[in-house]
Amino acid sequence: MPYESRVVSGVNVLTPRKNLVGGVETAALTGAVTALAAMDAPRIVLDLHRITWVSSLGVEELRRIHRTCVDHQGWLRLACVTGRVEDVLLTMRLHWVFETFDSVEEAMAAPLHSTTHHT
Repeated sequence: MPYESRVVSGVNVLTPRKNLVGGVETAALTGAVTALAAMDAPRIVLDLHRITWVSSLGVEELRRIHRTCVDHQGWLRLACVTGRVEDVLLTMRLHWVFETFDSVEEAMAAPLHSTTHHT
């Protein structure tokens, strides 16, 4: 499987194993979020500590994943965002779309609809 999955206190933590460049790894992540959204309001933290790069296709999938969560009354938060990935989000002016946190624990503990970015 191209990602690890665990549930902690009702929050789904998904950890991609490879960079998100629009291939199998990205499609599997999107499929997982879609399945979670079909069952309940998804509360998802993407743990990106292994990710050093996100292509434009990967960013577009992240936007779709985010939209899926919001459309199903849930949320998506990014944790452990590396410098290069954050640079991509800033360059594409998406840093205001995604809530980012230094750790999975911080992402899980943040209040609902937090507008502060913590990276």
